[in-house]
Amino acid sequence: MTFSDELIARSGYDRAGFARTYDRFRPRPPEALLDTLLQVAGVERAQLVVDLGSGTGLSTRAWSERAERAVGVEPNLAMLEHARAVTIEPNVEYALGFASDTGVDDDSADLVTCSQSFHWMEPEPTLAEAARILRPGGVFAAYDYDVVPTAEWRTEQAFRELLERRRAFRRARSAHSGADRWPKDTHLERIDASGMFRYAREIVLQSVEPDGGAERLVGLAHSIGLPVPNGDEELERELGYQSFAADVHAALGDRVLPFRFGYRARIGVV
Repeated sequence: MTFSDELIARSGYDRAGFARTYDRFRPRPPEALLDTLLQVAGVERAQLVVDLGSGTGLSTRAWSERAERAVGVEPNLAMLEHARAVTIEPNVEYALGFASDTGVDDDSADLVTCSQSFHWMEPEPTLAEAARILRPGGVFAAYDYDVVPTAEWRTEQAFRELLERRRAFRRARSAHSGADRWPKDTHLERIDASGMFRYAREIVLQSVEPDGGAERLVGLAHSIGLPVPNGDEELERELGYQSFAADVHAALGDRVLPFRFGYRARIGVV
């Protein structure tokens, strides 16, 4: 079993109903990011986008109007099955597999993307595969968003405290996440050090999603998954999810306000 296999097994992302929560509450890639990546790749519309670690297809379906073809590659069967079930766009398809072995032809993709997923992958073979399937001048992009959106300060504080309880729980049980081994802030360094890209940089953007509210923020917290797939209700009580939800509802009530997500895209041009 590879380390990536182990991470999937520990994540809880294959629990019944989790993919539905993930697809409903996670943010969508902003149009400004998609347009920026096309600009860097030098095209107005991509012929092929390959989305690695595509999950429920949020980041793959986003390309349906900007690419002739978009292919999501995902090793978690539960997430993949949900992606196929909810995708209606005829130019979007999915394949079961790891990022290091996509089965895509050499020099065929304009863009290879990892949306909030590169930290789950073994970086060297993933970057080698991306360089193989990208055409000259094509772009690899590992982009991530700040999980806690700018919303209302009390809700942000409660969310950060929940995340710290989760981290402490994992540390106590040596239940590592991908970001523990391959931190997101090292993505650019790894792209640059691979020697497979002639240019690398970081791009910083903001996305505004208008439908922010208590239900959305609580759902977002649940979409992160649990540190171990071990009896959801008992573990959620131990980590304080119920008190977190109560704090969020008390602070926001019925208000709907914009959620502002910061995005960081680390790119490499072949």
